[in-house]
Amino acid sequence: MPRRGAIKRGLLENLLSILTIAGVIVGIVCGVLIRQSREEEPKNSDELIKGLRIPGDLLLRGLHMLVLPLVMTSLILGLAGNKRSKFNRQAGLAILYYLSTTLLAAVIGLILVWAISPGGTPEARRSQGEDFNVGNTTFLDFVGDMIKNLIPANIVAMSHMKYRTVYEDDIVFDEPVEGMNMLGIIFISIAFGVIIMANREECQPFLDFCKSLNVIINKLTRLVLWYSPIGIMFLVMAEYTVSDIGEYAKEIGLYIVTVLVGLAIHFFVVLPLVLLLLAKRNPLPYYRALLPAMATAFGTASSTVTIPLTMKCTKRAGVSADVVDFVVPVGATINMDGTALYEAVACLFIAQLNDRQLTNPEIVITALTATVAAIGAAGIPSAGLVTLVMVLNAVNLGTKHIALVLTIDWLLDRFRTMTNIVGDAVGCAVIERLSGSPCPSDRDEPEFQELKNKDEEHNHVDHAVHVGA
Repeated sequence: MPRRGAIKRGLLENLLSILTIAGVIVGIVCGVLIRQSREEEPKNSDELIKGLRIPGDLLLRGLHMLVLPLVMTSLILGLAGNKRSKFNRQAGLAILYYLSTTLLAAVIGLILVWAISPGGTPEARRSQGEDFNVGNTTFLDFVGDMIKNLIPANIVAMSHMKYRTVYEDDIVFDEPVEGMNMLGIIFISIAFGVIIMANREECQPFLDFCKSLNVIINKLTRLVLWYSPIGIMFLVMAEYTVSDIGEYAKEIGLYIVTVLVGLAIHFFVVLPLVLLLLAKRNPLPYYRALLPAMATAFGTASSTVTIPLTMKCTKRAGVSADVVDFVVPVGATINMDGTALYEAVACLFIAQLNDRQLTNPEIVITALTATVAAIGAAGIPSAGLVTLVMVLNAVNLGTKHIALVLTIDWLLDRFRTMTNIVGDAVGCAVIERLSGSPCPSDRDEPEFQELKNKDEEHNHVDHAVHVGA
């Protein structure tokens, strides 16, 4: 009976992933069958494909809908919602560390996707790149557009409009472009957060509003994610109806390899080196202490759910409770190394599938946007899908072929979540060392003894899920 209960709990906890896998399989099978019948009734099949796209388009529209409020509330609360009334040395080091490692992860992803080319060869991209020439626009124009879009002339309009430099008959002017001005949204959100942090008492009503809105958005995000198996099934079905399954199987395989190799480099090379060089700690025992948190992160695919266990394991590794209690909750919002790497790879992968060669400035924008988008991602399963849309919008890539990314997100999400929480824990050790905080050993504390006795048990997963519910 206990074993049956454990199996039942495991199925319920992973129900969304199971349904997503089932939706992918059903979508592929139905898509292949419809593709085979298209030769007989091409007109009717075209109408059928249009109908198949509707449920998938609803999923994409839902993801688009969540981007603006999710990013704004997450960034504002991440800066202003902390108990500390102002930045101190520890907080400044935490933000610097998280931004640096997240940006580094995005750069690693961009380098790998350029080298492996999962969506097509470099030669093919170069041959098709001419179609996307922006005329006389220069690198300075791109940089100028980024700076100008940072400060939107209209806060309301930034939700659906941005500007770019255009040359016409030797006349230079700013052309409005439909799409979210993500740079402006991010800048305004950060500015709001910093100002609220400095004027906490006067801004408390607005902060309470942001907290309530964040709860609502996270609930809506969960609803959209629970709909995602249906939407993904129809997206995959429509994609495979008009596409060669053999070609995309190879591309998906290379994409998975690219993401996993990037995560492995960051997980086994970058973070241990940071721990060794900056925190002066041995990575092996430190990682060993984090194993329960790693297992929970992989099982739940949620960094938020894993916060309680991440804090316990990091204290067990010898980091002071004062540092852990501040850095881990902030890191669960800001530190998304795995998500940034994944979104950078996914963006260039989709560009390659579309035979789109991104310019150097666009690649820089991709790296920066993936970094900030990862910061704005909620710490819940597959929330990176929402902010991936933001990265695609930043370089004017549509959502064509995004179904291929969605098909295996349920698997990659677990690996990148595990990378995220390990980055949080490594950050605790680094910040403690650099800030000169005291480093008392917590190994004699009762909670450490309790955790040590339960390392080999599975109760910690249930406890983490219960706390994060």
